[in-house]
Amino acid sequence: MKIATSFRVSIILTLCITTNTMYGQARVTARQNGANTELYFTRAVKAPTYDEVIGSPYLYKEFVPAQVNEIEMTHFIRFNVYDKNIEFKGEDDIIYSMAKPNEYRIKLLDGSNKIYETHDFEDGKKEVGNTFFERIFANEKFALYHRDMIEYTPVKLARNSFEANKPAKFIKTKGEFYYQELNAGTPKLLKLPKREKLFLKQFDKHSTSVKKLIQKEKLKVDVKEDLIRILEYYFNQ
Repeated sequence: MKIATSFRVSIILTLCITTNTMYGQARVTARQNGANTELYFTRAVKAPTYDEVIGSPYLYKEFVPAQVNEIEMTHFIRFNVYDKNIEFKGEDDIIYSMAKPNEYRIKLLDGSNKIYETHDFEDGKKEVGNTFFERIFANEKFALYHRDMIEYTPVKLARNSFEANKPAKFIKTKGEFYYQELNAGTPKLLKLPKREKLFLKQFDKHSTSVKKLIQKEKLKVDVKEDLIRILEYYFNQ
């Protein structure tokens, strides 16, 4: 039974690697002209599929109308949260992936008026990456962003004939908040920890006064309205 299980795992891993390799190699470059701007896209000739996975890696499966940067032309966009990609559906119904690490500002035209921006970011482990964030709030001193998160749980094979395989899943989590000090001269977004003790460390010598504010107004460090209040207080010190 152990040999059969190992063989099935090997087959699954081989198929996954093959699919990823084909996706990485089968690419062509496309260019979209706009008003004084050019957008560069990569066409996914062999796009990955998730047919046998429960859930979705996308923020929403359907493409929605959006304005990209200052281009007047309407684009149809969707966000692959798990792969950190922004996808665009062209007039030929071919799906393109927006090239990295270009900067994008995307305003949804579906009535929500949500704004997404691509940024470099630094997480709590000092690891740097690049992905898209929803802009929650911005003034002349700081901007607050939310990063949607989707986790992938691989298929779990049955240990014996009395059990059933558990399918792979995409699970949307609560997400994370980041902020940017606009006058600091660095474009990176910094992660705001969810634990209050770690959260307060972000404010150095003002951590005591920020803590008093949180206690006095009963604020929570994982609620966007409360985070705006905290950051406004901090940046007005």
